[in-house]
Amino acid sequence: MKYALALVNIKGLGVKTFSYLIPDEIKDKIQIGQAILVPFGRQGLVNAFCVGFSDYLPDGIKAKKVSRILDETPLFSIDYLKLLEWVANYYCCDLVTVLNAAIPLKLIEKASKTELAVEFIGFEGATKRQIEVLEILKNSGKMPLITFEKIAKTTRTTVKKLEALGCLKLSEENIYRNPLDILKITEKEPLFELSGEQQKVYEGIREKIGGFNLPKEESIPQTILLHGVTASGKTEVYFKLIKDCIDAGKNVLFLAPEIALASQLTKRLAKKFGTEDVAIWHSSISDGERYDVWQKLFKNEIKILAGARSAVFAPLKNIGLIIIDEEHESAYKQTSPAPRYDAKVVAQKLSEFHNCPLILGSATPDISVYYRAVNSGNLFELKKRFNDAKVPPVTVINMQEYGRAAYKNVISIPLQNAIKETLEKNQQVILLINRRGFSTFTQCRSCGHVIECPNCAIPMIWHAKDQMLKCHYCNHTEYFPDFCPSCGSDALRTSGTGTQKIEQYIKDLFPDKNIERIDSDILVRKGEHIRLLEKFQNGGIDILVGTQMIAKGLDNPNVTLVGVISADASFNLPDFRASERGFQLLTQVAGRAGRGEFSGKVFFQTYNPDYYALASAKAQNYDEFYATEIVAREEFDYPPFSQIIRLILSGVNNFRAEKSAQEIALRLCTMIEKFGISERLEVLGPTPCVIERINGMYRFQLIIKNKMAEKGHHFISSFLSKITMPKDVKLTVDVDPLDIL
Repeated sequence: MKYALALVNIKGLGVKTFSYLIPDEIKDKIQIGQAILVPFGRQGLVNAFCVGFSDYLPDGIKAKKVSRILDETPLFSIDYLKLLEWVANYYCCDLVTVLNAAIPLKLIEKASKTELAVEFIGFEGATKRQIEVLEILKNSGKMPLITFEKIAKTTRTTVKKLEALGCLKLSEENIYRNPLDILKITEKEPLFELSGEQQKVYEGIREKIGGFNLPKEESIPQTILLHGVTASGKTEVYFKLIKDCIDAGKNVLFLAPEIALASQLTKRLAKKFGTEDVAIWHSSISDGERYDVWQKLFKNEIKILAGARSAVFAPLKNIGLIIIDEEHESAYKQTSPAPRYDAKVVAQKLSEFHNCPLILGSATPDISVYYRAVNSGNLFELKKRFNDAKVPPVTVINMQEYGRAAYKNVISIPLQNAIKETLEKNQQVILLINRRGFSTFTQCRSCGHVIECPNCAIPMIWHAKDQMLKCHYCNHTEYFPDFCPSCGSDALRTSGTGTQKIEQYIKDLFPDKNIERIDSDILVRKGEHIRLLEKFQNGGIDILVGTQMIAKGLDNPNVTLVGVISADASFNLPDFRASERGFQLLTQVAGRAGRGEFSGKVFFQTYNPDYYALASAKAQNYDEFYATEIVAREEFDYPPFSQIIRLILSGVNNFRAEKSAQEIALRLCTMIEKFGISERLEVLGPTPCVIERINGMYRFQLIIKNKMAEKGHHFISSFLSKITMPKDVKLTVDVDPLDIL
């Protein structure tokens, strides 16, 4: 091929690809995935990735030459690019956008970190004192120079003299910056022995997938659901399968929904399988660590990669097993910016590329995942807690009766008493309030005006610690106004409840106890989530207040009480998944109680105690909830009975955004009618979005219900590729959206 296609990251232009002439001297060396140096305008030579080759250029274009190859070891392969091309097609965006999301471009800006190492050669010519120094090096073997100087109590001057004599050798050595160092793992632990129920499930999965020793061409990729009640020991089943996989010489990708859980998971994996074979990948590891982990992955030096959703794009080789724990979690879906991918969907395609099984685990599976598993015969269930521990009983507190007597009308007396009893036993408490901030809205008691974000059609949230009103959509902040901007009254009052307010109320009620809050507002320092969770695990926190992130993965045997401050919050959204999300959250957080030798208790505070999803969560009965929910989904053609594709038209001009949405709807419906597929491809809208304005942009949406599987998806993708948008209107495509707000 004559030209190399280079992916370049240029300030002001973003990420784009350009063609460069390949010089004769590197024609036999240049490969896809290599970091290369290319000339770019006035910026001179810039770093880039080689992502393809061609034999022609567009008319009128004269290509400059590739300057040189920066690193002969490629960072990704042709097969890897094929996966990214599939992602681009599925999520209706261009390949460059996917490349930018999947491959951290800072990889080509980060060189390997090196240090001087020292190695023993001989004693010839050395003095008595120098021989003593050299004896230490001879006995210890090759080591970092700094370490040697400390151990031998010598100086750099002496080392240089010994190097000149030929008694020792200095060399530059690459250092692997291991993000697991923060976990301080020292010894490996054996795997737990499986219970009878766990062993049965493990053997059933092994039989289903046919083992891990089959050649790739003989393996059949299967998606398996492991549905286990909270604390049933799903992780131990995973670990047994992981051991089988790596014993067969293959590698494992293990995803957790969030960074905090990925860190906990990695620590457990490192304890079981060793830090040398385990790596972690998520957005909070440093660029240097990311560079080193990527290099080791591409060289096939890592057996188990754990991480959050972005780890699905890491270049792990020879994959024999993919596991996604807590698969129901919304954190697996990238909501912004494009590509708006779902790590579960990408992992399923990845399992097809590698002909390996994908195991999805959850106590509260996604409705669509459960439906497909039941109908394919790929459902395995753990119905008992490990060691036959009892599921904690749930008490529903009707706040219509208990609200007035509650502390600040928020924390009921039964919940207060339960907290007090728990603390007296030196046991721990989790309190969930799924809203950040101190107060959720600020309203004028005189005219009723609510202070909204000037950019978004939503109320501002009061953050008491910062003494600021904040928008959680566009991050706009402002000081609390002295007077109502509508009527001029000084009767502005904050209302509603967030994590900060609950934290303060609990400190008022239990001033002598150690109380901490964990939500995204406080996780700004690197490793803060690890510090807080370890402190809680070690008994340094009596009461942990938090958002939904504390509902997942916490396995603290001393937690015997869980309280949900407002159990209705998730049910009150105008979205078809609201009931499912509310049920999942309540069931998951209830499962944090009573996981050790002590029995647990759970309290749900609610104003709607008879709601079916809440009743199913109280009973910890997924089958009951699924039976009700699947009927409604089928009646209204929502997933799993259709695929949802959401188109959002947004612009600063309300009229132009709406007009563009109407034009696209008309053209799409006309084409659907032309092909006679209106019964299988339904277009709803356009209508204003539930949140009509975000970041100063007015928003209108079309909801497409696709019942043609891949064919319908390709139909929509082809239609959208022919659309030319006005410059002042933005089209956002969200395939399989999390919500329709």
